[in-house]
Amino acid sequence: MGRFPDGTCRVAVTEGEVEMEHNGGITDEDVAEGYILSCCSTPKTHLVVDY
Repeated sequence: MGRFPDGTCRVAVTEGEVEMEHNGGITDEDVAEGYILSCCSTPKTHLVVDY
């Protein structure tokens, strides 16, 4: 799993899809708004992120 459960690797995905497996560090609301934890995510498509 991710190395930074405190959310320091949080980024917004503006295009594309990821598979994210995490143990905290991000809220359901953040995920619904398009944020991911980059340290816990695997791209499923080409991505564009805003950090």
